Amino acid sequence: MTPRPDVSEQRKRQILAAAMQVFARLGFHKARMDDVAREAGVSKGLLYWYYKNKDALIAAILDHIFAWELRHLEVVHQMPGRATERLHELTRRVVAEVERISFLFPMAFEFYALAGRRPEVRAALQRYYDRYYTLLTDILRDGVQRGEFRADIRPEDAATSIVALFEGMVLLYMLNPEEMDFARTCTEGMTYLLTGLVMSETERGSESQGEGE
Repeated sequence: MTPRPDVSEQRKRQILAAAMQVFARLGFHKARMDDVAREAGVSKGLLYWYYKNKDALIAAILDHIFAWELRHLEVVHQMPGRATERLHELTRRVVAEVERISFLFPMAFEFYALAGRRPEVRAALQRYYDRYYTLLTDILRDGVQRGEFRADIRPEDAATSIVALFEGMVLLYMLNPEEMDFARTCTEGMTYLLTGLVMSETERGSESQGEGE
């Protein structure tokens, strides 16, 4: 017997997709729950059944976006192979995801403004970054332990640099999407960063010599 689809989850996704369109078009402050219900094609009563107010919708959108981004990193985290290859794969996934949700750029500015004023939004962002840092640090530490990256780097600091690279690139792209080749700039930025992490052949030779003494 084929299991029936979860209608409630379908409804939530339908409402969230509509809310993202409305918030991107009107902004958080101007958008009303009526606008979201109309966009989603549901009654106000049904909308309030799933989301009690606009703040609940905003929080759900945050979780939805960050869940997608973390899923990409978790996949890369579990991949076999060299850390460098995995970080380049992460860059490709970040580029594809940012381009996919570029229509949400107006809303992204408001997210960060809200984080400055609202502790719960700031806490949601912090939970996301904490998990992101943890997974990135694991990949970088693995690269150090395998002798792929220099032994003197701190994986935590390198993870901070990668997050800053992605976030900074996204911000620049949001400000001027017509003038910036996001894929090229982000890919080259990761290449430059990794160049400073990868152990040179001279360093590899010195390390091997030290182990043999």
